[in-house]
Amino acid sequence: MPLVVLILCADHWHWDGLLGIPTPLDEEPKCYYAVVQDYPKQCPRTWRVEAEIMPDRRHAYLYLQRDSSRTLPTLGDTLFVRTGFKQGGQLGDFDYGRYLLRNGIAGTAFVRQTDWQIRGEADRIPWRLRPKAWQHSVYERYKAAGLSGDALATTAALTLGYKDDLDPQLKSHFQKAGAAHILAVSGLHTGILYGVLFFLITLFGFYPPLYEERKHQCIVSGLIITALVAYAMLTGGSPSVVRSVLFIFLMETALIWHRQPFTINTLLITAFIILFFRPLDLFSVSFQLSFAAVAGILLMGHALYNLIDIPPRQQVIPFTITNYLCGLLMASVAAQVFTLPLSLYYFSQTSNWFFITNLLVIPLAFLLMISALMLLTIGWLPGIEKVTAYLTELIATGMNGSVEWVEHLPHSVTYATMTPATLAGMYMIIFLFIKLLKRVTG
Repeated sequence: MPLVVLILCADHWHWDGLLGIPTPLDEEPKCYYAVVQDYPKQCPRTWRVEAEIMPDRRHAYLYLQRDSSRTLPTLGDTLFVRTGFKQGGQLGDFDYGRYLLRNGIAGTAFVRQTDWQIRGEADRIPWRLRPKAWQHSVYERYKAAGLSGDALATTAALTLGYKDDLDPQLKSHFQKAGAAHILAVSGLHTGILYGVLFFLITLFGFYPPLYEERKHQCIVSGLIITALVAYAMLTGGSPSVVRSVLFIFLMETALIWHRQPFTINTLLITAFIILFFRPLDLFSVSFQLSFAAVAGILLMGHALYNLIDIPPRQQVIPFTITNYLCGLLMASVAAQVFTLPLSLYYFSQTSNWFFITNLLVIPLAFLLMISALMLLTIGWLPGIEKVTAYLTELIATGMNGSVEWVEHLPHSVTYATMTPATLAGMYMIIFLFIKLLKRVTG
């Protein structure tokens, strides 16, 4: 808590040096060398390139005027540009310039065709940029296998966190159906991969890890964490995946030392470590939503599950299916309750049929990650590539159709605005409700 207060005070009084916020770049037109930090992203009339401006190594967005006769720069290339930088502006109540600085972007610039040229092509991509290259190579592998259109965009977003090809209308379907978290690689995706790895390493559950034997468990945990770190790098070092991998690492450490792994203390330690090294993540909407969702599951999910616990003899469908459906539904409700105030505060809308969406989409997300993993690992075998690519495209199309169906249900979205005072009041009501719920369920 003291760390959060310190970060908020530093941001309020603009102690940028303490938070690691870069100083804005000069508005006066000058000549710069710039190293491209990511693959160009297509905009309506330009190509947006994130570049490291030399010699002070501050990052900026360069909007290069399109020219079909010229070679487009790529990751690691060195550009020579002449331009001046803007700091963003005020978009209504939103301070866009401050938002960019919080994300490490010291300015933006429009660069005409005659004011930039490639001075050096990347013979060897630096290690710090390799995750972006790996992410791009996997995306190209999907394309080479035959994925295209919305199926390709959904698969790339769900497995790699690559959202550049997502159609705005498709994004809107996911948002209004309450499934936007599926497109953001996060704890759900890392958890699915963790479950698959655990299943494989334990030989399909026949040889579970022996937590009493610390050396044996260290080997199992080490293999899982190594694979998850590799996945985090494959997604381009996505902050949400890094958070999830750190959380799982702390859980595995707790298991090795015979402690309760999935607790609110584990979540708080994860948040403290992240904010200590990246204090500006506190202002990230994805950071706030992801931690609020996990906190909701930890504080409220079990109590909700106990509230509707049905004795096995009274169940119409088998116990395992009922247990899975109830657990998934209650976890979704708990996460939604805790993220609802933030969703209304930032986006002024929330989905009313989120529980239907999660019951449909989460199993499909699991299947899509499995099929994509098969495509990448065994897709090179003769006759396997077409089958796995077809299966991946079929699942992705089914997911998109399910989300669109939920979005078109009556009264699927509620629109409302919220002030900071109302936000605080809603969370006070939620915590009072949790106390009452725990008394009822024991």
